[in-house]
Amino acid sequence: MTRLAVVLAGGKGTRLRPLTYSKPKPLIPIAGKPVIDYIIEWLRRNGFNKFIVVAKYLGEQIVEYYKKTNPGDIEVALVDSRDTADAIRLIGDKLTDIDHFLVSMGDVVCNANFKAFYEFHIEKDGIASIALKEVDNPLHYGMVVIDQNGLIKLFVEKPVSMEIYILTMAYNRIFKGIQYANLVNTGFYMVNNDVLQILRNNPSLMDWGKHVFPYLIENKYRVYGWIMHPNTYWEDLGRIHNYKKTVWDILSCNIHGIRVGNIECHEEEKIEIIRTSDIRGKIIPPVYIGRDVVIEEDCIIGPYVSIEDDTTIKRGSRISYSVLWERVVVGENTRIHDSVITNDVTIGNGSKIFSSTIGPWTNIPPQTTLQEETYYRPSG
Repeated sequence: MTRLAVVLAGGKGTRLRPLTYSKPKPLIPIAGKPVIDYIIEWLRRNGFNKFIVVAKYLGEQIVEYYKKTNPGDIEVALVDSRDTADAIRLIGDKLTDIDHFLVSMGDVVCNANFKAFYEFHIEKDGIASIALKEVDNPLHYGMVVIDQNGLIKLFVEKPVSMEIYILTMAYNRIFKGIQYANLVNTGFYMVNNDVLQILRNNPSLMDWGKHVFPYLIENKYRVYGWIMHPNTYWEDLGRIHNYKKTVWDILSCNIHGIRVGNIECHEEEKIEIIRTSDIRGKIIPPVYIGRDVVIEEDCIIGPYVSIEDDTTIKRGSRISYSVLWERVVVGENTRIHDSVITNDVTIGNGSKIFSSTIGPWTNIPPQTTLQEETYYRPSG
């Protein structure tokens, strides 16, 4: 039986700039793999066997990536969508033979039990189901209020604190019990085919959180909330600090079932080094080192460092708590800490990069010091 997941991969990733100047957000690397691979691999392990990746911004890169990797069960659709629900509307002809399908964001790392989510949706027989998670601070996410049966009574996209307070008090009085002020929308939805016609009939419904779910609930369609297990890992890579946190968590093998690079992580060593790399310095785990990386003598790499392919770290440099993308050259006696260095960056000898983000194709002169800066000056 076909279990289809539609992965939305068209956003510009403006909050992640300058990382997304050279790559679409779903192709941002985490320890040897783009972020989109983590969610698709996990969905495969949960019984999904067909995928449509809907791309727009720098979408040609996503097309080329899957041509190169040739997974067989993934189709890429390039569409000029205006938002997340519009993307589904524009590929509706590919979904007509599917009774139920999963909608996933392409910039999330999560190890939820999506098989159970699928079964929950079938059992409840509503028009849609939203995967929810309890968080300490729901202010940055869409907030959901449910009743005792999991039926969603109210959906508010990215509420402010006063809205949360008012909704909590009001629904406590109405439902006398089961409601959660800290349940948030995780960006995973199970959707019935009937939604396609609703989208066609209502072209103003552009975004799932802002438009579609409020519309469905206001018009008395049954939309249910499925609550993830409390130990479920879920991280939205919407900002650079979320990206770094996810890299550290994956390097630490702290996410049950998620693999580092292309093999299971080593619980004791927590070091993954591709054999074609030349390592002459000291490595302090956890560390990931990609293909054809050169680390010269007297370097100290780690802890919490991820280095992508074809990168060179020259003699005497020290790197910790940082992510280096492909084709980076780090000059001699350079110090990098708590930073993200994107692709094709050259850092001059004796530089100090602390808590900073370096955009692609940038040359940093020798003896440069950066502290809590975003540096993007592409050469050429």
